Amino acid sequence: QPPINNMTDISTFNHEADERVAAKHAVSIAEENWRSLCTQYASTFVAAERRSSDVQSALKELLQEINCNTKPSVKRVGRALDPNYAEGDNDNDEDEDGEGEEEQDEPTQPASALLADLAEKHRLRRRTLMQHSSLLELLELPSLMDACVRSSLYEDALSIAGFANTLERRHLMESSSSSSEKKEVEQQTVVVGVVSEIRRREADLRRMLIHRLRGDVTMPQCLEVVTALRRLNGVELERRNNKSGEQHDLEGVHAAMEMRLQVDFLEARDAWLEGGIAKVGSAQAAAAAASDKGGASSRTSAQAEQILDGIERYRTRCFEIVTQFLAIFRGSFAPSTSSSNNQDHSFSLLSMWTARRVQTFLASLNSNMISHVHDTATLRDALDASSFFASSMGRVGADFQSLLAPIFEPLMTKMIVGYWSDGLNGMSETLKACRDAGIAGPLFGTETSSSKESSDGINVDDVDVQSSRTPHPPRSLLALPPLARFLNAYLTGLNELRRCLLPGAFPSIRLAHSKLIADAKMALQANERAALTPGLRGEATKLREAAAKMKAEFDKCVEPYMQISLEVALGSFDYAIAEADKARVEAEKKAAVLAAEKARVDAEERAKAEAEELAARLKAEAETAAAEAAIAQMKVEEEEHSIEERESTEVQSD
Repeated sequence: QPPINNMTDISTFNHEADERVAAKHAVSIAEENWRSLCTQYASTFVAAERRSSDVQSALKELLQEINCNTKPSVKRVGRALDPNYAEGDNDNDEDEDGEGEEEQDEPTQPASALLADLAEKHRLRRRTLMQHSSLLELLELPSLMDACVRSSLYEDALSIAGFANTLERRHLMESSSSSSEKKEVEQQTVVVGVVSEIRRREADLRRMLIHRLRGDVTMPQCLEVVTALRRLNGVELERRNNKSGEQHDLEGVHAAMEMRLQVDFLEARDAWLEGGIAKVGSAQAAAAAASDKGGASSRTSAQAEQILDGIERYRTRCFEIVTQFLAIFRGSFAPSTSSSNNQDHSFSLLSMWTARRVQTFLASLNSNMISHVHDTATLRDALDASSFFASSMGRVGADFQSLLAPIFEPLMTKMIVGYWSDGLNGMSETLKACRDAGIAGPLFGTETSSSKESSDGINVDDVDVQSSRTPHPPRSLLALPPLARFLNAYLTGLNELRRCLLPGAFPSIRLAHSKLIADAKMALQANERAALTPGLRGEATKLREAAAKMKAEFDKCVEPYMQISLEVALGSFDYAIAEADKARVEAEKKAAVLAAEKARVDAEERAKAEAEELAARLKAEAETAAAEAAIAQMKVEEEEHSIEERESTEVQSD
């Protein structure tokens, strides 16, 4: 290499070095890309190589077969055309091919016959070659139908299936008219294979159509799928009709296919219904979702929303399935005797499916309600949603409102009794704690003047009990806090009862009320016996006094008030009116007693005045007359006042 003398040569050398480095780098990158492409498409290369070797081996086998099939004919033609045919040639041929004995056994035909046979075979092969494109289209029919099925081109796939029936019918007619059995078998080979492949694609098409019904499809889409399935059944009927020598009851087969189509439809839509409810309507999913947010109230609300959402989804999907079934299959039969029987079978099938879905819904609803519903507000919402669901199904003859009561009535009774039991347990625990500690302070409260006035009656402030609302609690219970808290818990249960009032639960609620009264009396009696036990420490006297007073107050005031409140909450207006009449009669008796007492006092005053008049006759007669007139006026006013009170009471009672 010549020495570098100046800066120009140095720059040129560096430029050439950079180009060589860049070219080398580009070559290395290209080689890496080539290797990566080879690695990526190695399987394709291997498959292509294998196909090439398979094609070459197939071509060799074909050439050998052609050679083996044509060589004897060529020899026979040669023997017929060669007048100098000798045994030596035959021996050479026998040594080469090993077929000399067979050729000698065959009689030598004239050249014209052999040439005519060869010409006929050539003509047949030429005709086959001219129909090469049609034969390829025929052989590609199964693949084409498979592509149509995968692309949801149902019309094209059904057209291909119908063409297969036509092809099979024509082929059978040709094969039946042919005389040679061997020739018939040769003719059937290709067509039978193509038709069998198309039959397998028909099964794939049926499975795909039924699978589409397992998704969320609208009425037009559902009608399109069912129409395609019916056309597929028509293709099957045509295929059975094409078979010669077999007798088929086509009407019976069609009815069986229609029934099977209805069963497949309901099974597919049933799977869609179960899939949607399993993802959304489960209360366990709601509990898991609400646990992330935290808080009992959020979990309760999430569970309630999930249950209500599940009921709504179940309602919409069930009603949609029934509507689709009736719209598609109700008019599928002609008005005849046999078709009416089939229609009855279809309706019985729908009724069985509907009954099964209703039973499944009720079982799921019952389990969710027992596990996740603990307040009457959610119970009421679920009852409203379920009643709306039942009434909606009533439009298609599947109203199940009568089946909801056995689910909701026990739950409501359990909730109400739970409030009552909590109140009774709280009172018992308070009494026991005060006895154990020897403290009577928590058992007494502030007794107001109004409570003293109302200690001997029920709701003295309002004697007339309103039949549409619960009467005011007795004010005398303010002096006994344990009884007041027990009564508050009882009224809380009645308030919850008002949110979801079911008449079928009235007997069980009344039975629970009677049991609550008996348990409360037993608890108060046990408290009184424990308080009267000798050796009670602490404020024993006050504890005994409180025990006796609570027992008496419960029998005198609390129990009647609880009975009135229960009847008013249950809507027993006759009982409330009877109690109002009873209170009015008692008020009238009290007014009569007060009037009699006042008359007695007046009589005593008059006697005293007369004695004073006898002692002092000198008093002015005018004052005596004025006094008598004032007394008479007072009596008249009192009588008028009593009459007005009686009339106003009667008007209010009416």
